[in-house]
Amino acid sequence: MNVVEKINKKIVELKKEEERLVTKRLSELGNSINYIENEIEIQRCNAQIDILQELLEEI
Repeated sequence: MNVVEKINKKIVELKKEEERLVTKRLSELGNSINYIENEIEIQRCNAQIDILQELLEEI
């Protein structure tokens, strides 16, 4: 597996995780701390996806 394939695989994994977290957002998270932690994880996934996509454009 070359570098581009590895990056694409990681992007797919991150998008699945983001989708899971967004779905979790719609469910009852119990309290505001859980909601905030979930939102931070969504933002982290989005940032990693953006960085990896920019990296692919440079390759």
